[in-house]
Amino acid sequence: MPPSDRDSSVENVPVRAPGVPGILRRSLAKLLSSAHLVLSGTTASILVIIFLGSLFVFVALRNHHRDEIRARTFQLTRLSSLIENDIAELENYHRGFLLTHRSQYFAPFQERRTAMKKRLEELNGRLLDNPVQRKRVIKAQDIVLRWADQVAQPAFLGQSAPSTASDTSSALTLSNASLGQARWILQSLKDEEQIFLSQRAGEQEMATQSTQILDSLPKLERAVIEMNKEKRGFLLTNDTVFLETYRRSVENFYRYHAYLTILAGDAPRRTQLLSDIRSNLERWISSSAQPEINAKQQGRDISAMIGNDQSEQLINQIQRTIAEFQRNELASYDAGSSAAVRHRIWSTIGLLTLVLVVALLISSNTYSLALVRRNLSKLGAAEIRIRAIIENILDGMVIVDRAGTITLMNPAAERLFGCGKHEMLNQAFLTLVPQAYNTEADLQLVDWEEFTKRTGTTVLAVGRTRRHVTFPIEISLAKMTVDQSTLYVAMIRDVTERKRFEREIAAEKENLAVTLRSIGDGVITTDVQGKIIMINQAAEALTGWTAEEAKGHPLKSVFKISIDLAAPTRGQRSTYRNEAYSLLLKLPSNATLVSRDGTEHLIEQVVSPIRDRRNEVAGVVLVFRDIIEREHKQLGLLAGGIAHDFNNLLTAIMGNISLASLLIPATDEMTTRLADAKNASMRARDLAQQLLTFARGGAPIKKTASLTRLVQDTVSFCLRGSQSRSECDLEDNLLPSEIDSGQISQVIANLVVNAEQAMPTGGTLHVTCENFRHGSGKNATVPDLPSGEFVKITIRDEGVGIPEQNLKRIFDPYFTTKPKGNGLGLATAYSIVKHHKGLITVESEVNKGSTFTLYLPAATHVAVPEETGYAGVKELSGTGRVLIVDDEEAIRTLVEFTLTHLGYKVCSAATALEGVELYRQKLQAGERFDCVILDLTLPGGMGGRDALKLLLEIDPSVNAIVSSGYAMDATMSHYQDFGFRGVITKPYEAAELGRTVREVIESGRIKLVPDLDLQAVG
Repeated sequence: MPPSDRDSSVENVPVRAPGVPGILRRSLAKLLSSAHLVLSGTTASILVIIFLGSLFVFVALRNHHRDEIRARTFQLTRLSSLIENDIAELENYHRGFLLTHRSQYFAPFQERRTAMKKRLEELNGRLLDNPVQRKRVIKAQDIVLRWADQVAQPAFLGQSAPSTASDTSSALTLSNASLGQARWILQSLKDEEQIFLSQRAGEQEMATQSTQILDSLPKLERAVIEMNKEKRGFLLTNDTVFLETYRRSVENFYRYHAYLTILAGDAPRRTQLLSDIRSNLERWISSSAQPEINAKQQGRDISAMIGNDQSEQLINQIQRTIAEFQRNELASYDAGSSAAVRHRIWSTIGLLTLVLVVALLISSNTYSLALVRRNLSKLGAAEIRIRAIIENILDGMVIVDRAGTITLMNPAAERLFGCGKHEMLNQAFLTLVPQAYNTEADLQLVDWEEFTKRTGTTVLAVGRTRRHVTFPIEISLAKMTVDQSTLYVAMIRDVTERKRFEREIAAEKENLAVTLRSIGDGVITTDVQGKIIMINQAAEALTGWTAEEAKGHPLKSVFKISIDLAAPTRGQRSTYRNEAYSLLLKLPSNATLVSRDGTEHLIEQVVSPIRDRRNEVAGVVLVFRDIIEREHKQLGLLAGGIAHDFNNLLTAIMGNISLASLLIPATDEMTTRLADAKNASMRARDLAQQLLTFARGGAPIKKTASLTRLVQDTVSFCLRGSQSRSECDLEDNLLPSEIDSGQISQVIANLVVNAEQAMPTGGTLHVTCENFRHGSGKNATVPDLPSGEFVKITIRDEGVGIPEQNLKRIFDPYFTTKPKGNGLGLATAYSIVKHHKGLITVESEVNKGSTFTLYLPAATHVAVPEETGYAGVKELSGTGRVLIVDDEEAIRTLVEFTLTHLGYKVCSAATALEGVELYRQKLQAGERFDCVILDLTLPGGMGGRDALKLLLEIDPSVNAIVSSGYAMDATMSHYQDFGFRGVITKPYEAAELGRTVREVIESGRIKLVPDLDLQAVG
């Protein structure tokens, strides 16, 4: 590792401490790591506090131990001194008795002996931890007690009294020697304790005032006792040794007294006590001791002087004063010791408290620093995470200050706007977002102040790259405050693809809406609670509710059918998870729908669930249709088929009748019979025409005609033989109209018959015909009628009228209030007028009559003159070749016979293919057919219209006539658009057939039309 690397980080410095255990080395390495450097000062402080606390505790314990040693030494030395005093006092009492032979010394001797014995036991108890010293004290105890028991006590009891002065001196000498050994033991004990104390605590500490006084007072007392004792010894023995000892004791007294006077200082009480002790002692010396000693030296009799009580009183007074002095000093010593102990305890407590407070402060600081370090670590980690998030999120992020200046852009934003790193810093934000995106065609400039007011919302805008390429973006602006500065965070997302998807989805929704609007079935979608979400136009028409009105309403309030959607049975209610399941389980396939205005529709319905991503039912879609039209269509197909077959039969009947009428003279009686048969056939044709009209297959074959004659003839014919009469008011210049005369006649006939039946007792039928011009817009007066010229036909009766509840249904098929009615009359009339692009209306009042009004479009050209008179064979005859293609043999036979009789050469074919092949063969043979009659409906799959296409391919100038008794489309009414030259409707008469064939052949000969509109044919 290079030196720079080694010195760069504390973490890289390995800690190597020889001999240090591994766990300690790892801990030291951890403490010296950079993560713990922030705690190094705190750690050092804690270590110092621990050291100081330990030092304080050590000092306190040492002082306490020293005090205990000093107290023990003091007690030992004091007890030793007191025991020495006791020994001296016992010896003094013994000598006093020997000198005076008074028994008064025995009681104090016993008391002193008992006190000494207790002190010896106490001293032995204090020396339990030092068996050597204890053994010596026991020895001293044995010596003293043996002396007291064997020497002193027998003397008091008179058991061993000395006979001579020499014996007394010898005994005193022996007693002094034995007791001196005991005193030496006690003195050596004191010396050892003093030496030990000096070694452990030092002389200076031992030399405290109270301790020195207490140590010196027993010595002072002993000096007094020694003086009295040695005086008595001298008086008993006249031995100068005792006198010398006496004098040393006096000197010791004055030396100890002076020392105590110095120690007492300026304490008045101590000074007073010391003064009393000295004065009393000096009195004792001057009044008792010195005179007795002088008398003894002079050889005088001292027996009178020895019995002086004043001497004993002074000695006792001195001892009492010394005892009082000792009590006072002991109390002072105890108080000082207690105060010192308390001071030491409180000092130690104070120091420990200070250490604890400092330790707490440092611990708090350490904990705070640890929290700071941890928070800094967390902040650092959070900053790393946030920076990683900012740099890796897919959305662009731009931080902008209050003035709109960019302060930060993440990499996604730089890629989004095509900027380099830090290129847009300190640039205006509006350079990237110049415009707001309202719609694709509505782009507005962005105002930054207004923009900042929309924080917390999503705004569509236009982004602009550095190359000035614009694209739609979505901006979410958030406001934040950093160091008392306001910043804005703009999250930017490119929504180009989303906008494209939205356009596609909108287009798909529009396509779906168009589809739903265009389909004929009603569609309703609901949510899971059965509330309507969407309804299409077909459903609007059937229910009577608009989409806006129905949205949000329960389905049961809009889609009212004959079952009860709102009240499931008691056993089923618990099984329905929601309203959607109820709809799925309860709606039948067929029902009666009651619209908003009360109209009933027979419907067929299918209910399917709408499932969400979890395959849960989220709603239902209901598709339904009015099946009345389908049933009507089915019935119409049946009726149309019947009418087709019926017309084929009528064609044969009417054709033969009309042919017979042509072949016999007009004056023949059979002509009347044939006319009656023809009228009956015409009535049958009218019935077939009604069936065709009802079947929606009877498309009108329109011709321009005047309605004047048609209305008059139809009204008079229908009221023939009736109790009712008619009043016709027809305008003179009535405009012609493009009509199918037979169908319009049928309409008028149905209305007249209904009016006549509404007046069972007779009445007047008012019929008017007039021209009518209908305006547009505000000038329109008739609803649902377009503007233009019309012929208005009004038929008003004076009958019972129609109830209001039936007015809306009178044009419905099969609706009738007549016991023998079939419900087809007005339905047929409505259908015919509708096919003529007209309008029929009704107004009625009960018991006053009804008024039906017809509006038929007026024609733009002159009407075709009506045919009058009887047409004979000569008028209908012609020449040419005719091909009849029909599947009915009776019709083929009739046509062949009729046209052959009229002068034509006729060929026939039963199928379209047979007829086409026959036409090709004749054309190739040079025998071209001048006319071809094609039935519109032929067996084998190919009808007349398809056959004409093949014929036009063979011969573009072919002359074809279409014939049918049942037309499903507009071929019969618009035959020319499909290439036919003429039309003839079944059933037809022989004269109509001859006239049509002759007109087609003659028109074909006059003008050939080589180019036909084959596109219309296809």
